[in-house]
Amino acid sequence: MKCPACNRQKGIKEVTPMAWVYECPRCGAIFNDRPHLYLGESYEYVLPYWAKEDVPVEQLRYYDFTCLASGNKIVRRHGWYDPETKLIHQTG
Repeated sequence: MKCPACNRQKGIKEVTPMAWVYECPRCGAIFNDRPHLYLGESYEYVLPYWAKEDVPVEQLRYYDFTCLASGNKIVRRHGWYDPETKLIHQTG
C-alpha cells in the first residue's frame, strides 16, 4: 500500500483498524484502501462542510476515502482539509 498523495510506502500507520483508515507519516494524508468505511463514518475524519476562512496551505492535509453509501453505492471523497477543524478546503 502507498500514500495516494506522496506515494510513500514505508511507515504507513493504521488509524482505525475496523475501517482500514491509514495515515502517511510523511505528508499527513489520511486514506483507506477498501470500501469498508461507511459514508457517515468518514465524517469523523473530514466533515461534509466547506471552510469559510482560509488557512495556511502548510496546515492542509490530503484525504482520499472510498466509502459505502446508502443503496450499496460506492462513493469517493477526496481533496484537502484542515485537520484542526475537519473542514474541506478543496475537492478533487
